[in-house]
Amino acid sequence: MRRVVIGLVVTILVCTAAVAWAQTAEEWLERGVEYTNSGDYENALECDTKAIELSPGWAKAYHYRGIDYRDLGRYDEAIADHTRAIELDPEYARAYNGRAWTYYLMGDYSRALEDVNIALNLEPDDPYTLDTRANAYRGLGRFDEAMADIERAIELAPNYYWAYYSRGLLYEELGEAEKAKADFEYACENGEDEACDALEGLGN
Repeated sequence: MRRVVIGLVVTILVCTAAVAWAQTAEEWLERGVEYTNSGDYENALECDTKAIELSPGWAKAYHYRGIDYRDLGRYDEAIADHTRAIELDPEYARAYNGRAWTYYLMGDYSRALEDVNIALNLEPDDPYTLDTRANAYRGLGRFDEAMADIERAIELAPNYYWAYYSRGLLYEELGEAEKAKADFEYACENGEDEACDALEGLGN
């Protein structure tokens, strides 16, 4: 019992230094998202967990903690949290997309495609989900379908620079190096670090 109490105290202290005002689950999750956006996934996890302790039936909190687990490379825990979010809210499209992206990173493109199709049935014109499906299609070698989804994502959200990076990866796989370079450069110039890395790799 003492270990549980100590663990709870540590969880609270990690976040409390920066979130002295946080009292509700919503406030804890808001701060967790701020940590996520700054790349501090460990602190984000602590705040997400506090939100879940205060509101254990809140699907959104599980979804966001799943994102942080994923970004830390803790894929099994990410899958578990996204799955819990879906159990709590079967029409929560973002949770399906979150789980799909985790499956994609694990190399399980078929399961990623299954989840992302459910997400798109719920929200057909979400550019982020279309990008996820494009990457799943690319992993499966279904390049025409991948390109159609990426083009649609860019049409819906021209400033979604990650989609240009995704298109660059597809062009690279298709052997169209100049088009890949142009997309990587554009995404890199607009803050997508992975595109900068891909651009360097293209020159090797």
